[in-house]
Amino acid sequence: AQQLDMARVYLSDAIDLVEKSGREAIASMTEGDEQRLMSMGLKRFTKPDLFNVKDARRRVAAKLIEANEYCY
Repeated sequence: AQQLDMARVYLSDAIDLVEKSGREAIASMTEGDEQRLMSMGLKRFTKPDLFNVKDARRRVAAKLIEANEYCY
């Protein structure tokens, strides 16, 4: 279960980074209607499933603290 939490936390962070980089790229390369369309596409493909990242991080941290080592 902790490995799944770790993967979901990583993916959540990665999606945020991809979205930020995409917005910067779209803003620097397009204008007007093309920019609007590209932004809509970016939103469509970077829309994550919502889950509680905070609790997932806490569960992973609790397991690592309990084991007193990196146990994966």
